Amino acid sequence: EMSAFFNSVNEAGQISWDDAMPVPTILNTTDQQDEILNFLSDIVHDTESKADSIAMSASQSFDRWLSRANLNKLGMSKYPKSLMALFEFENGRLNNSLNPKQIGKMKQTGYDDEKPQYGNGKSGKGLQFDGDVWFDTEGIGSFRKSQPFTISINIMLPEDLEKGVIFHKGDGAALYCFKGFHLALENNKLQMLMAHTAPDNAIIEYTTNEVPRNVWISLAMTYDGSSKASGLKVYHDGLELETEVEIDNLYKDIHFKRVPEPGIQVGARWRGKGIGGATVDDLMIFDAELTPLEILQISDNKKFTEMLSRPVSALTANEKSLIQSCFVSRQSIPYQKVQKELERVRTIYSDSVENIQEIMVMKDMPVNRKTYVLKRGRYDEYGDEVFPVTPESIMAWPDELPRNRLGFAKWLIHKDHPLTARVTVNRIWQNFFGQGLVKTSEDFGNQGALPSHPELLDWLAVEFLEMDWNLKEFQKLIVMSSTYRQSSIAGKELLELDPENTLLARGSAVRLSAEMIRDNVLLASGLLNRQIGGKSVSPYQPNELWKMNGAKYIQDSGEKLYRRSMYTIWKRSVPHPTLTTFDSPDRSECTVRRQKTNTPLQALVLLNDPTFIEASKVMGEQITSSGNLRISISEVFMKLTGRKPSEREMNILLEMQDTEYKKFRSHEDKTNGWLNTGEYKVADGYDKSLVAANAVVASAIMNSDAAITKR
Repeated sequence: EMSAFFNSVNEAGQISWDDAMPVPTILNTTDQQDEILNFLSDIVHDTESKADSIAMSASQSFDRWLSRANLNKLGMSKYPKSLMALFEFENGRLNNSLNPKQIGKMKQTGYDDEKPQYGNGKSGKGLQFDGDVWFDTEGIGSFRKSQPFTISINIMLPEDLEKGVIFHKGDGAALYCFKGFHLALENNKLQMLMAHTAPDNAIIEYTTNEVPRNVWISLAMTYDGSSKASGLKVYHDGLELETEVEIDNLYKDIHFKRVPEPGIQVGARWRGKGIGGATVDDLMIFDAELTPLEILQISDNKKFTEMLSRPVSALTANEKSLIQSCFVSRQSIPYQKVQKELERVRTIYSDSVENIQEIMVMKDMPVNRKTYVLKRGRYDEYGDEVFPVTPESIMAWPDELPRNRLGFAKWLIHKDHPLTARVTVNRIWQNFFGQGLVKTSEDFGNQGALPSHPELLDWLAVEFLEMDWNLKEFQKLIVMSSTYRQSSIAGKELLELDPENTLLARGSAVRLSAEMIRDNVLLASGLLNRQIGGKSVSPYQPNELWKMNGAKYIQDSGEKLYRRSMYTIWKRSVPHPTLTTFDSPDRSECTVRRQKTNTPLQALVLLNDPTFIEASKVMGEQITSSGNLRISISEVFMKLTGRKPSEREMNILLEMQDTEYKKFRSHEDKTNGWLNTGEYKVADGYDKSLVAANAVVASAIMNSDAAITKR
């Protein structure tokens, strides 16, 4: 039932095949980008208003034109002038009748040259489909969202077909964050989809009536370039169909920006269901939005001709309206000019939006998706419908809260909620002490551990609430407490009595997390890039590691190598080896409490990973540049461990430095091995053997327990 709160997000639940950001998203604009978009939006709006004004002016002269016009001239050409492709499927040929050099292909998933199957068409031969093979126009009709167009087709649908794509421009099934547009049969009704990334950055409409079967019908989809649902229409036998708009949120282009750009495809699609058993004929593609009169011309030419042959006095009001819209669009030169200008400014606006970074967000659908119990966990076997409900045993749902994600969030942080504050402070406590007051920080239920200090947990939770959930203030409360500031040194008796420090009789001794170990070394050396936010980076890792699953790892350079570990690119099938070695989880599931291991491989990483060697080299140079060896080693020790070295530790490090220096002076190849690792170059003028020896000292400190354990 709680999952019903989140089942209303308008998402595909899949990655995109063209690397588009999965929806829902918002545009992460800068102030400058906002200013530019607002400026361009005003230009588009002004041009639209100008087009409306010209259309109204042209309409006023319509009656005068109609009284002396020869309507038969409107039907002198067989097809509207904007026709750019006509596929008639006659004589066993798949070529464009207007340009025979343009030849389509029959394709199937994995095959690009299937044999066409012909049957009786509406006139002559038609193309038959089995639901798997599709007809590809090979790039014709690759329109953008700023370009008006019309696609018309004659089709006979079988009785038992409930869903399948009729025609589309795009790659793959709608399931995979579809980009492009299509006209499809969905639950016996027509669906129009135009998307940058379906299902949210899109226009989605459904016809209200079902589609006739086993008869030839003419279908036409028109679009005006406005990026609005009101500009996307569908006609059946010359009549516009009533539709219901599900989504009207197209804000990025439907273009793939590649060569070749996918064109119109009919009958099926890659990994998608087609119109098995259907026959199509006379596919027409226009590079303009046809008027209703022109739609009538190509779908029911007999009715069209009969209407134009009648005297003006015999025309109905509706017929005059059809002729008037055609007159404005095709006879008014000023209107045609402003339409071209409108397409131009819409394209400029679209191009300006295209490069703006998107950020994934959660966004509810206009009408919530129904949620069901899944029988035995199978996604396609529905049981009883369930509704957004929270467990009464935790806290009853307040009547004033809406039953949506916002209400759920308010329920979680309600002052009477018994869990949220306790769970949160327990996890923060775990970060500082290595173990929560409830040891099973991921499980506060019946199978979890009881709190070691229940009164303390309650007090901390209340304090956190009274701080208004202020994390910084709460963490200050912990680190300034006498409990946290205790020494972690303990006698044998105390260690035997309380090995896990459950009684909090001593300070904590906690190994740093994988990310902290790497970031601490970068910070201590001065290499750390403190930039906040931005794209993931690809630091050092073994060559060709990603080859195991067919991918290629491209290592970054410069400042990107030294960004905090949280920005390291994450591939779940091949995670970053350094972080994984120090128990970083693989992110296949939420991990509240990481496992803690102590393996020889961890020491090998600290000794050999290029990041750690490079940081050692930098600190070796810093030690070399100092005039006092003892003081400089002490400073490096302090940076890496947070304390000064003992006299015994200092003597060991000084002795190591002397031994390594003598070794490097006689083995230049080993010196170069240390100094040539990583991008950082040691400045000229230093004794390279001395820098390498000091780098070994820094490396030894990094490998010490003091550097990777917080005490």
